[in-house]
Amino acid sequence: MKNFKAFFSLCCALVVLVSCSKDDPETNTNTPPDFNSITITTKQPVLSSDYLSFTTGGKSSATISNSEYSVGVCYDTNTNPTIAGGSMQSYDITGSEFRNQVSNLVFGQTYYVRAYMQKHTTGEVKYGNQVSVNIPMSLSTGIVKNISPTGFSVDVNVGSSLSSNDNRGVCYSTSQNPTTDNEVIHDPTSGSGNFSVSVDGINTFYPDYYVSPNTTYYLRSFVVINGFTYYGNQVSFKTAGYVGGSGGYVFFDKGETTNGWRYLEAAPSRLETTNYSLFRWTNSTCGYSFVSGLGNAIGDGYNNSNLILTSCNYTNVGATMCRVTSLNGFTDWFLPSIDELKQLYKLDAIGLVNMDSSYLLSSSQSSNSLCFVLNAANGTVSTTDKYYSNVAWQVRRF
Repeated sequence: MKNFKAFFSLCCALVVLVSCSKDDPETNTNTPPDFNSITITTKQPVLSSDYLSFTTGGKSSATISNSEYSVGVCYDTNTNPTIAGGSMQSYDITGSEFRNQVSNLVFGQTYYVRAYMQKHTTGEVKYGNQVSVNIPMSLSTGIVKNISPTGFSVDVNVGSSLSSNDNRGVCYSTSQNPTTDNEVIHDPTSGSGNFSVSVDGINTFYPDYYVSPNTTYYLRSFVVINGFTYYGNQVSFKTAGYVGGSGGYVFFDKGETTNGWRYLEAAPSRLETTNYSLFRWTNSTCGYSFVSGLGNAIGDGYNNSNLILTSCNYTNVGATMCRVTSLNGFTDWFLPSIDELKQLYKLDAIGLVNMDSSYLLSSSQSSNSLCFVLNAANGTVSTTDKYYSNVAWQVRRF
């Protein structure tokens, strides 16, 4: 009996040893997988209702261990973003999945996103597939208009999703993608809807112009919500004050072509003919009259001059001689309206032309006997008798 008990005990021990031996390979299941075999999938971004952020992230084929790997997303407005550009590490990790929220976006931009995983010990990076998301134009910067050597105007639309802003305006710079760290013009109101910015440095004089002549600027609108600044699309413009096709200075740019023209260009110097250096609005032969159809606005000078030429075609009449005197091969010159003359004066104010503090004749009228003139000594507008002689300055549009 004693021998049987010993034999039974020995058999049990062997069974236990065999069982333990079979389980040994399964004790190594926590060994990290080979990094090269891991795959990453990028989650499609989901925009927030106010378009101020989007959620994205990724999923790994292996369980994510913070001690082994860093995970997150790369995002950029250029394709195939990497961690060397814009990236965000994720700390919202569940098993093999992770989540990121990207904010401080630029409206109207398309962002490209790739999830990533980086191995701590070697620095190796593995990227997921690329996905994209377009941020709707909830903040729209219009084209820049009314461009002079010293100022400009621009319209901005703020969408209803951004109505909670407490600050809005435009920023601009000679470098692309300006921010509020650059030149800023604040709108005095807030909320959603349209607002306009219009500046003209001529009223502040040197050295406080808003812009410099003959310079390319980049401009973006912005709103501030809860301390975050969001930007609209970028537009660019070149200030007036450069030499145009006829050899004179471009002094006004509408920003777009309408009614067949966009730019106003001034002759290099005052009009002088063989017989005259000063000119009248009308003369004693034509007499006083209120010429129908004349205007004061930018864009009216050409039509004004043609109407005056038709009613008083004489060599001492300013509008007539501006129309019929060719210069540098061009025959489309005219006498500016009073509002065009205000823009022309800026060339003198910044020293590009010399108007000798003269009174400059316009093609606009105030009454039967009075016309508008501009004092080049200070830029003020007044009226004078249509028979009085003043300086005439040719301009053209194209």
